[in-house]
Amino acid sequence: MAITYKVCKCRNPKFPETPYFKATAVKTSNYAFNDLAEDIADGTTVTKADCMAVFTAMKPKIKKALLAGRRVVLSELGSFHISLQGKSYNAETMQDEEFKPSAYIKGSRIVFRPEVVLNRELKREMTLKRISSEALA
Repeated sequence: MAITYKVCKCRNPKFPETPYFKATAVKTSNYAFNDLAEDIADGTTVTKADCMAVFTAMKPKIKKALLAGRRVVLSELGSFHISLQGKSYNAETMQDEEFKPSAYIKGSRIVFRPEVVLNRELKREMTLKRISSEALA
């Protein structure tokens, strides 16, 4: 299977008068939880219900570990960790003891980092297929 992409016209805020173009991946469909469980069951001795039970049980365990500040490693797949978004402050005008999380930390997000081997395999096996884009002019 090929990764589908299209070329999009973009704006550069530093040079608004000069348009530029870049390739953007196009998602062709969703691979749902149910489909994944079914495919795993087809290729193993595990039932679809067993797969779904394990996946369902993983969610609260992963959440608990992330909330405890832990990195969750799923061997040969990748890892999850929490990242914080916020504002920086000037160390010359404010001491660490004065730092107020509510003023400087604006949110969090879960980051997934694929395992190096998985990334390499995807890059090695990847093929590209361009689809037509809107008028580029």
